[in-house]
Amino acid sequence: MKDIKKGINERINNKFPDIEINSNDVSEGFNRPSFFVQLNGKKSGTMEHVDKDIDVQIYYFPTDEYDHAIELLDTQESLESAFDLKLRVVNRWLNITETNTVTTDGVLNMSFSLEFNDVRDIDEDSNWIDKEFPDPDGKGPNKDHFDKYPVELMKELEMILKE
Repeated sequence: MKDIKKGINERINNKFPDIEINSNDVSEGFNRPSFFVQLNGKKSGTMEHVDKDIDVQIYYFPTDEYDHAIELLDTQESLESAFDLKLRVVNRWLNITETNTVTTDGVLNMSFSLEFNDVRDIDEDSNWIDKEFPDPDGKGPNKDHFDKYPVELMKELEMILKE
């Protein structure tokens, strides 16, 4: 999540070098114009991989609180071109999907999703198999079973249909 936020902030800084990006914990006000970036994540997966879906919210507060129509349109266009198809995060490109832009009470809000998956790092959590397959009654497979009979990934199936 930290690397994703850095990637988003870098993209904003490249497009808007003179505009401040604030953290979400600003309690004593903020300068205008400015951006706020918020991330919310969802995670699911299997034994082999983890699917992640990160919802990104970018808020833009224009220079003038009351006279901002043209500034918001220009900013919207620039943000939409900056976050079009892909976002580089460290050494990979993440797909940008479900882009939406709306203006509410003089604040521009652009949202989009980043969807990707990672191979599960077994060393990251040594008891992952117990979490994935809880066995409260002792009748199901345990870690020894999977050591003896490893799970094989499915291969691509090629079918030839005859008429």
